[in-house]
Amino acid sequence: MAIRNARDSRTQIFNAAAAEFADHGFEAAGVDRIAAKARVNKAMIYYHFASKQGLYVEVLRDMFAAVGRRARTLADGAGTATAKIDAWVDAIVEEAAQRPWFPPIMLRELASGLVHLDPETLALLGALYASVRDIIVQGQQEGAFDDVDPLLTHLTIMPSVMVFFVRERALAKTVKASTQDVVRPLAAPRTREEFVRHMQHAVRGMLRKA
Repeated sequence: MAIRNARDSRTQIFNAAAAEFADHGFEAAGVDRIAAKARVNKAMIYYHFASKQGLYVEVLRDMFAAVGRRARTLADGAGTATAKIDAWVDAIVEEAAQRPWFPPIMLRELASGLVHLDPETLALLGALYASVRDIIVQGQQEGAFDDVDPLLTHLTIMPSVMVFFVRERALAKTVKASTQDVVRPLAAPRTREEFVRHMQHAVRGMLRKA
């Protein structure tokens, strides 16, 4: 029972912290508010995560590790590079959809210069890029992809995914708080499926050998 309760409290803290960091960023996030949302005492946060920084990093590692595993499996698996890049786009969108807190946190972190990320977390981010690079290099060797820069390609794809989910999140809050008329100038939300199809088409066009 004690083990299960410890696991449950860790999950509750993680979820509360993810929402808090998404809403307020690292600096403004409050440990007291996280504890209140998780319905635990503040000592439990330090028991599971050691510090606010440790909790923040764990939230980011959760996404990096999940996407990194999927990307590495795709890069090392069978299939053409074109099929792999389509699957990669679908994977990052799916993982981001499962973690609506991640895009706003990551955009803030990028704007701050990644100042809160330790070497281990940066290594996870680097491994994610390496998988995409390998898929692009495969496509170039197959003659399907143009001689594009893998890093710049990666940096073109990822921010688009982050901005899409941040926008949808903002629109959802606006609709809840006000009326559809307020949202109309920004255009209506798009479904995840629409966005995946758009991104796959755009990425194939960017990579396709002329």
